[in-house]
This record gives sequence, C-alpha cells and structure tokens, in this order.
Amino acid sequence: MLLMAWGAWVIGAAWPVTVLLGLFALFLGYVVVFDFTTAVEISDTGLTRVSLLRRHVMRWEDLAAIVRPRKRGIIAVGKDHKRHILIDRRLDDDELATLHQRAESKEVRVEL
Repeated sequence: MLLMAWGAWVIGAAWPVTVLLGLFALFLGYVVVFDFTTAVEISDTGLTRVSLLRRHVMRWEDLAAIVRPRKRGIIAVGKDHKRHILIDRRLDDDELATLHQRAESKEVRVEL
C-alpha cells in the first residue's frame, strides 16, 4: 500500500489519492504491528495475546467464555461481551488441553 501511494505520487496522481493510499497503508501497518496476534500464551493469570510490538493480557476473572467461530480460530469473550480474536489457527493438542484445564479451574466456559 505504501508502495502504491509512492507510485501514485511519482506518476502525478491527484494528491488526495496519494494521501488516502498513504493513510490506509499506515493504518494497515498499525494493525499488523500492534494488533495482529501471532501467538497466545496460557498462564495461571490469564491469556496473553502476543503481537509484534504489544502484549495484551486478559485475566481469567475478566473472561466469560472461549469459543470457536463458524470458520476457524478461537475467540475470547469478556464479561462485558467484548470479543477478542485470540488466534486464527488451530491449537495443538497440548495447547488445547492446557487451555481447557486452566479455563475450567477458573470457571470460564470453553466451547471448542
């Protein structure tokens, strides 16, 4: 996207097109760096979503359920009904067993 914005600037496209492409590229970069989950760590305190430059800890006390959407991945549902994508891949059997064990001990509903 950033390359497209630069290309639009080079060929002399209208400046709003270049600016919009550049802003969209910056937004996508922000999402990838700060919010795209690359791993999930399961601990006694809660679940940690790990992205490139951020770690988001969700405490067990704040979680109501862990569910699987229709397609793939795993979603954590907070007690305030906010949904957080944990990861968009299948968990290994060991990870899944650990998740079930810790969630059940903390009374978090698991529907996987």
